[in-house]
Amino acid sequence: MIHSCLRGLAFFQTTDVSVHDLHVIMWSVVVIAVALIVAAVGMVLTSVYAARLLHSVNCVVKEAKEHTGPLLEKTNALVQELAPKIHHLTENAEQISYTVREKIDEIGVTVTQINATVQEANGRTRRQVAHVDGIVSDALHAAEHVSQTLQEGIRGPLRQVSGLLAGVRAGLEKLVELSPFSRG
Repeated sequence: MIHSCLRGLAFFQTTDVSVHDLHVIMWSVVVIAVALIVAAVGMVLTSVYAARLLHSVNCVVKEAKEHTGPLLEKTNALVQELAPKIHHLTENAEQISYTVREKIDEIGVTVTQINATVQEANGRTRRQVAHVDGIVSDALHAAEHVSQTLQEGIRGPLRQVSGLLAGVRAGLEKLVELSPFSRG
């Protein structure tokens, strides 16, 4: 590459430049100029399209800002307004959770105590019912025994009285049969 540059410099220093060489140089310069013009036009067109694209993007961004700006402001204001309330609600929920846990523990102890009391009362009631059942059974046996004793006490003398009356009756009937008044 250095060699071709040195040849080009030597070419311009010589005074023997032919017409043909001048035409080649001129056409080379024209081709280079056309290439530069095409490159410049391409750059201008690219710049125009890029500017239009940037303008479109800018319009879209402005429109998005116009539509979302108030929404973002309202959202930000709402977040700023709700943040202390949410914090307060969180603290209250935490306190409620602790309170409920304590009360559940207290209720558990109370229920355990009530259960023990009910079991104790149930045991006492069973013992009392068994005791009352024994008393009632003894009373019924005693009443039955008294009834049997009374029946035996009444039946024996009634039999004797009945036997005595039967004997008296038989004796009276015999007397009436033997009596002189009855023959007649």
